[in-house]
Amino acid sequence: MEEVRQEHPGMGLRTMYDMLQPDGIGRGAFISLGLQEGFRLKTVEKYTRTTYSVKSSRYSNLLANKTFTGINQLWSSDITYYYFESCFYYIVLLMDVYSRRIIGYSIADNMRAENNLAALKMAVKTRGINLYNHTLIHHSDKGTQYASDAYTELLATCQIQISMCREVYENTHIERLNGTIKNQYLNRWNIPNLKELIQKLSETIYSYNHTRPHDSLNKLSPVQFEKYLEKIPLEERMKMTIYTVNANEEKPKMKQLDLFENL
Repeated sequence: MEEVRQEHPGMGLRTMYDMLQPDGIGRGAFISLGLQEGFRLKTVEKYTRTTYSVKSSRYSNLLANKTFTGINQLWSSDITYYYFESCFYYIVLLMDVYSRRIIGYSIADNMRAENNLAALKMAVKTRGINLYNHTLIHHSDKGTQYASDAYTELLATCQIQISMCREVYENTHIERLNGTIKNQYLNRWNIPNLKELIQKLSETIYSYNHTRPHDSLNKLSPVQFEKYLEKIPLEERMKMTIYTVNANEEKPKMKQLDLFENL
């Protein structure tokens, strides 16, 4: 348990059990033992504003009535932050929504669009594939960074479709990821300087991608799940839909977020 908690400082006992899969002990007994040994988590949370929206209808939400069956069909990005030394440091994360894998990121002491662009360039390099297929969607809030010329020009060059949400609940997957990285990892450590923060963020993203199990991914890590998908024909995969609001609807329509329980 100690080794796992060092690598994943905010991982709960239930997820820890799924990751370790210990022999000879049930989940309930494992959790009880963990609580007795002092592994109960404390809530850690801070807040500052990270989104300054552009008042533009140039890009609409493309996710309504869409289904996804694999990686490189939907990417999502957002900005979160880390506070120390009386300064906010802003972290851009970009994830593949189907596998939950973080494929691009950057960190800086400002919220300029160049940081988001660096994360996007990393994502394109990480995938190392021909994205010019007209099927990949990039989804974000209406932050000014995502509507900047340099950012939208790179998306256009790669022929990646641009989608922007109208409400925060239309970007739930990346919001959930932000909370996980910040509150279950970074805020659990006493990070003394920017150099250490950069190092810890890199280690966190590697651990999240390679070893952290997800209930929605059949208890696999994002990287493990992507390898698993290679064995599953596209037509046999579970379809994923996103929580969105159609333009002609007065009330939000709930759609399932996680559809991998049967994998």
